[in-house]
Amino acid sequence: MIVTIPILILIFMNQKKLLLQLLKALSKYLLLPFSWLYGTISSVRNNLYDRGVFKTYESHLKTIVIGNLQVGGSGKTPHTAFLYNLFKEQFKIGVLSRGYGRKTKGLIAADDTVSADIIGDEPYWYYKTLKDAKVVVSENRKTGLQYLEKQNVNLVLLDDAYQHRAVTCNVNILLTDYQLPYYQDFVLPYGRLREWKTGDKRAHFIIVTKCPENMNLEQKIEMIQKINPYDHQHVFFTGMKVLKPFPFKGQQSFENLNNGKIIAMSGIANPNNFLLSCSQFNRMITPLSFNDHHSYVKKDIRQMLSLLDENDTVLITEKDATKLVKPGLLKMIPEDKLFVLPVLPYFLFKEEEKFKNSVRIYLK
Repeated sequence: MIVTIPILILIFMNQKKLLLQLLKALSKYLLLPFSWLYGTISSVRNNLYDRGVFKTYESHLKTIVIGNLQVGGSGKTPHTAFLYNLFKEQFKIGVLSRGYGRKTKGLIAADDTVSADIIGDEPYWYYKTLKDAKVVVSENRKTGLQYLEKQNVNLVLLDDAYQHRAVTCNVNILLTDYQLPYYQDFVLPYGRLREWKTGDKRAHFIIVTKCPENMNLEQKIEMIQKINPYDHQHVFFTGMKVLKPFPFKGQQSFENLNNGKIIAMSGIANPNNFLLSCSQFNRMITPLSFNDHHSYVKKDIRQMLSLLDENDTVLITEKDATKLVKPGLLKMIPEDKLFVLPVLPYFLFKEEEKFKNSVRIYLK
């Protein structure tokens, strides 16, 4: 009765927009009981692992987990690549991923016969970009580790395995987005957390990602205080450097195409940072966003082409580029119109060497 009165008043006043906002807010609060149930189940599961009731597997290889407490959008893929480049001179590295979004199951080792559909967009990008890495996908990380133990690797980077408690690793790296840190979030489905915030205690390193370039020391200290790290934890901050766009198809330089608008096409969890990166070129931006891990089809390319005028260009993420390498789609994409926008994480406050040395200690 209390809820229906304001709804009836809004209907009477013909305030459709306010009514929709109210209904949206009410529907979100209805999710709270399911969040408490989900959080309780994940808490019980974690407790059983902590007590040793559920057994875990520990490989003799050096292992680093890169993950988060929230679903999507924290920058796991570029940070995994960053770690590879940071340690590739010291170790022979394997990259192990679940292969989210792939159309296959089981363990698959990447080779020249695979595609994004077979191993997933992120592992396929690792395979194409990290030239000497041994890339493997497996839903069962234990099976994947046991396979890599027979390969010529001595360090494994486990992408998005923070909640995969069936394996124990040397280093747990927890990523969280500067714009929505995990300590301000709530458990699914009301929020975006995969488990309660107390899951951060398993991390050795907490990295706040996608920080603004001009972040100051006061802001850094404030965030560390809110994170309230345990004695064993280190907190670092990274930003994303936007590199020069390169042609997906064609030879033209992006700098020579400085007229018209940019179509910012992406199928990622949080396109806002991508749109912000596109805006640095001082051209009008038209977003074309799809769901995370979107599998592109011809209809999507036709939609993209319908937005293009003669002087316009399209920018896409590196992850999205892996899903456009299909014969049927490639034929539809005109040359010198679509460009890939690479990004590279960097440590703020000149702490890259400090981070590297700290990780080395855990690996020893």
